[in-house]
This record gives sequence, structure tokens and C-alpha cells, in this order.
Amino acid sequence: MTRLAALDLRRGRYVAHSSSLTGDGMWIANGAFELLDEPADALLGAAVRRMLDASRTGVPTPDLRGGPSPFAPALDALGLRSWATYAKGARHVDVEQDGAAVLVSPTRNGGAREGFVGLTGQAVRLTAPGDEELGGALRVALDRSS
Repeated sequence: MTRLAALDLRRGRYVAHSSSLTGDGMWIANGAFELLDEPADALLGAAVRRMLDASRTGVPTPDLRGGPSPFAPALDALGLRSWATYAKGARHVDVEQDGAAVLVSPTRNGGAREGFVGLTGQAVRLTAPGDEELGGALRVALDRSS
């Protein structure tokens, strides 16, 4: 089963969050997230691992036009009103796990309109990484993200 998570760095705070796959085949934020302030690599890796563990498949497709954003819990915790405000100035890393393999991909910030665009040529594939190895790869990917 493929699991998806992400790590963002916004104004000095790390935001680890999880995504789940809907029955319609769309990946959406599932409400699981953690905020961290300057964690050690092992703590950063452990937080992202928890977000990967929270990733599910076959969840119901939400009404994205009429209901709250699936990312609303994280926005509320940060005191923000919108995804556009959140995305401004954020660096983002995609994390995908399939079995023991973990793919860590930096992104380019395309703003609210484009979202975070994967820089797949700079992705790093890890095999059964420990928390510290995963955390180190996440930091490198954040440095490569723009």
C-alpha cells in the first residue's frame, strides 16, 4: 500500500502532515498533522513516519466546494485563514512510502495557483530508513526546495 505524507517549513516551524487516498482516486489531507520547532533529525523523521502511518486508502471524497478544507486543522493551529496564506513562503517536501521504500522529493513553490511542484529529478529513494536517516534526507530535500 502506498502512503503519502509531507513536511513543510514555514516561518521557522515544521509542519508534518498526512494524506489519504479517496475512493475516487484523489489524494487529500486527512487532518493528521504535527507542528515542530527546530527538532533533531530523529524527531523530524519520527514525526513524518507517524504521518505516513496515518495515511489511508478508500476514504470518502469530501465536498471541497461546500465544506471546510481538509487542511483546516493545521491552518487553525497556525492561526491562518487560507491555504494561499499558508503556501506563501513555505518550502515543501513530498514523502511517499511503498513497503520499505521511502521516496523523499523536494518541490518548487508555485504559490496558491500551482501548488507545490515536484522536483522529481532530485528525489532520494531510501530503503527502510531509520528516523535519523529519514530526518536527514528531509532536511536535504527542504534545502533543495524553493
